[in-house]
This record gives sequence, structure tokens and C-alpha cells, in this order.
Amino acid sequence: AEVRSQDKNNNKLPVKFGKVTPEDFNSNIAGVDTSAGAVVIADYGISTFDGSAKGWFDLVFKHSRRVRILKKTAFDIATVTITLYVGDRDQEKLEGLRASTYTLENGKVVETRLDDKSVFTDRLDKHHIQKKFTFPALKEGAIIEYTYTQTSPYLFELQPWAFQGSYPRLWSEYQVDMPEFFRYVTLGYGYVPFGVNTSTSQNVTFHLTF
Repeated sequence: AEVRSQDKNNNKLPVKFGKVTPEDFNSNIAGVDTSAGAVVIADYGISTFDGSAKGWFDLVFKHSRRVRILKKTAFDIATVTITLYVGDRDQEKLEGLRASTYTLENGKVVETRLDDKSVFTDRLDKHHIQKKFTFPALKEGAIIEYTYTQTSPYLFELQPWAFQGSYPRLWSEYQVDMPEFFRYVTLGYGYVPFGVNTSTSQNVTFHLTF
């Protein structure tokens, strides 16, 4: 099978997710409008197609984000909601959720991890549920970071991506790897050109179990 990928630029990500240093609290954000109260340091998503145990494909979406909170007025960005589709026979799954708040105390980085019990589930309608959580130990100047994997048997649920939003984003990247026999319509909105927009092909092997 052949894979087509877009915006594949992993080696240039500005942060290493899961590792926060004291220097990260002094990072230069010159030129960014900080009046919004928060800055998204890095926002990275990747959608891939994996062979499933049902003889077809699963759509796997991995999302990681790091945010620096500058003011209390931006605490709303520390509440995260993830919507999952529920079908008649199967549903999307949320796995590997990790979220932490990092603060700088006496020159040392202190990490406060999200407790699994603090993740709540709400049913929105017949076909959608929502996972929701708020980062712990919030304070001005904190860095918050989360990562998760969303697996879907429904190939029509290819995740969209917002490169910008209500808070400025220093780095926003979305990569899609798919077998060439799948076709999706790509629609882009906005007038700012992409900093990186590439497409490559390579041969890979998928394992499907019947």
C-alpha cells in the first residue's frame, strides 16, 4: 500500500512534549499579542490509518498541545472537551490521555498531573459523548500540556484542524497519512498561507485481521 502524507515536519517541532524545563517559562513570545492572556506554544495533530481486527481500517488521531497561561482571564483554555462518535454497533475510543500543569517554584519545575477521576463523560445526543476535564493547580504563568489518542472505526470521522483560534498559536501542525486509495475533499479557510505545506509518498505494510 502507498501512503500519502501532508505537512510532515516532525523534526522541526519547537517543543518536546512531556519535557518542560525552567527555560520554557522564559521563552521569547515577542511579537505575539499577549493581551489574550494565553499563548499556544505548540499544537500538533496526526491522523493515520491502521489495519484493524475487523478486516478493515481504523482511523487514529493523536493530538498534543502545550499552552502558556499568562493571565487568569485565559483560564477557560484549561478546560478541554473531546467529542466521540457513538454508532449503533461500535464507538470511538479515547486512549492514552495525559495532562499536566507545570509551574516554576524556586527555580524548579513542578508537575501536577490530571487525575483520571477528574475526567467526566457527558452524553450530548444519541451519537455523541463528550469527555471533559480541567487542568489542576492553575495559576498565572503556568504551562499546561496534554496528549491523547482517539481511535475510530468510522472513516468519515477524519478530524478537522484549526491552525489558529481565539488564542495566538506559535506553531500549529497537522499531518495526515493515508493509503492512496482513500480520497478526502480538503477545504481550507483563511487567507494566511501555510509556513509548510508538503506531500510525500512511501510504501508501507498494513496488517488487517479477518
